[in-house]
Parts: sequence; C-alpha cells; structure tokens
Amino acid sequence: MKTRSRTSLFLMELMLSILLFSLCSAVCVKLFVGAWQTEKKAQALTKAALITDSIAASIQQERCLPAETVKFYDSNFIPCDRPDAVWMLKIQDIPGKTVRQVKLTVTPIDSVDQNGTDILYALDAGY
Repeated sequence: MKTRSRTSLFLMELMLSILLFSLCSAVCVKLFVGAWQTEKKAQALTKAALITDSIAASIQQERCLPAETVKFYDSNFIPCDRPDAVWMLKIQDIPGKTVRQVKLTVTPIDSVDQNGTDILYALDAGY
C-alpha cells in the first residue's frame, strides 16, 4: 500500500509541474510576440522618418516640390508601384505668407483604401 500512495503522489506532483511549466510557456510566448510586433512597428517608424527627412531636406535645398506628390513603398520601404505598395508617402504644399510649408505623411495603404487616418509618421517643414 505504501508504494501505491507514493506513486500517486509523484504522479500528482509531476502533473502540477507540467501545468506550471505550460502556464509559464504561454506567458513567455505572449511576451515574445508582443516584443516582435513592437520591433516591427519601430522599424517601420524609423524607415518612415528617414525617408520623410530625406525628402524634406531635398525640398528645402531645391526650394520646390517634387513632380510626384504621392510615392509608394513596399514593406521594406523600397520605392515600388501602387499594386505592390504597403506604405504611401503624401506630400502636401501649404502656402504661407512668408515661408511656404510642406507636410509629409506616411500612411499604410490599407487605411488609405478605407479612408482611415492611420498615420505612421508626419513631418512639417518650411522651404
């Protein structure tokens, strides 16, 4: 009888250990997925900031707007055509009294199609 009770106690302890391990694993997986999503958003924000800053600098240097006021980029922020695009950069001229302003906004294509206002990055510059 003593061996039987020890075996059931060991089995119960083993089941509780497996349960605790699976709960900890689920929490860790959730944290890793959240960190991965945050990293993707941060990468997109950094690339959008670099592109808009570069275009704003060229507008300030040339003192005129580029011929294209809408540019399309893929998921890696490489220029592409509209069907392959994931991001859209829109350049808007805002006339002022003494200094002309330009507003550059980067938005996801899917929010543009749905008339959303999901702006990833926006930059105002004068020229």
